Amino acid sequence: MRAPSVVLCTLNLLSHVTDASIFSSKKTCKVKSGGTNATDDAPAILSAFKECGKHGNIIFEDEKYYVNSVMNVQGLDDVDIDIKGTLLWSTDIQYWLNHSLPVGYQNQSSAFVLGGNNVRIQGHGTGTFDGNGDYWYEWIRKQPNTSNYPGRPHALTLGNLTNSAVHGLNFLRSQMWTMSIIYSHNVVLDGIFINNTGNRVSSSNTDGADTIRSSHIKFNNWTVYNGDDSISLKANSTDISITNSRFYNGLGIAMGSIGQYNDQFETIERLTVKNIYYSNTLHAVYFKTWTDDQNGYPPNGGGGGLGFASSLTFSNLTTSGLRGGAVTISQCTRFSGAPGVGNCTNSQFQIKDVTVRGLSGTTKDNRVVSLQCSAVKPCTNIGVFDVDLKFANGTEAGAYLCGNAPGTRGFECTGSPCVGGSATGGC
Repeated sequence: MRAPSVVLCTLNLLSHVTDASIFSSKKTCKVKSGGTNATDDAPAILSAFKECGKHGNIIFEDEKYYVNSVMNVQGLDDVDIDIKGTLLWSTDIQYWLNHSLPVGYQNQSSAFVLGGNNVRIQGHGTGTFDGNGDYWYEWIRKQPNTSNYPGRPHALTLGNLTNSAVHGLNFLRSQMWTMSIIYSHNVVLDGIFINNTGNRVSSSNTDGADTIRSSHIKFNNWTVYNGDDSISLKANSTDISITNSRFYNGLGIAMGSIGQYNDQFETIERLTVKNIYYSNTLHAVYFKTWTDDQNGYPPNGGGGGLGFASSLTFSNLTTSGLRGGAVTISQCTRFSGAPGVGNCTNSQFQIKDVTVRGLSGTTKDNRVVSLQCSAVKPCTNIGVFDVDLKFANGTEAGAYLCGNAPGTRGFECTGSPCVGGSATGGC
């Protein structure tokens, strides 16, 4: 039997010569795996962060690390985290349900929370977080509440992370959402690969990433295979960019859900999306806001929120086999416990100043645009230009459906949208 996992700490002596000789040092911690799932590697990982989390290097070697308990890492400063191997989370569902860490939004929780300033994570294209999600996907199907089940953890939460970068990480079969980003600012997320495809049953609620109360977040070169939002912007997400990315089988890029907290004012502002390829996604771009009728509490209830989404631009979007309306707005989100009928046009959250320019490819749905907007706060200044969206037989998709959306730009409305409860941008 191998010895328990340990941390090997060394002192790297670095010299740099300018006009005067300057001598500096940087501590390095190499995390060694215990080598079996009977040994929890989380304590050794936490020890490495404690020892080398400030002005140091932390190295995960090309081996498998078994993570059997939660990890909450805060206060990192000027640290390089090198991940070459795989971190594999345990399948003890009851442990995670009872111990996962609060995210601070919608009563969501996480298996791993990481925060600090000037943190540089490099995965080299091989570093992998494996959530063992097949067990979760099978388990959640047997529960009465299959959406946002209390304690079902996100794979990784970047919480209070600033001036940092994550490159070249892979995420496989995340337990729930892959990455939640909250209270984080000035973060680059580049070259991220996510595959939450279930091996035995289809995955659910496996968002690629969600931003919450965060700003200046750059998503570049993402590849996401999943069963829910490819990337989602939620409350107070500002100055976000999503570029040069590929999304498969999920719901597309989402704004929301938002307006879930009664009387709270929230915004989504200044989003730039460019050069995106979608394959078999439900939408390219969709918005989902709660009605003004509060029913229950988050994560699976709520409503009555205030605010707006504004200054959102999307360009060069290419689709293959789109399953639903390409650009849709639904302001009628209401989850468990809500009445079967309700007011779908009373949302106090407004959507305005949205431009989509360059939308081409194939679709299975005739709806290019479907705007089911609030009568209380109508959608304004919605523009869609340069559309070349066709069915597989070459017939052009031609439905532009509008409700409570005055002053559209680039297209003429051809009819009215469906009106009904939705969590996925349509009825």
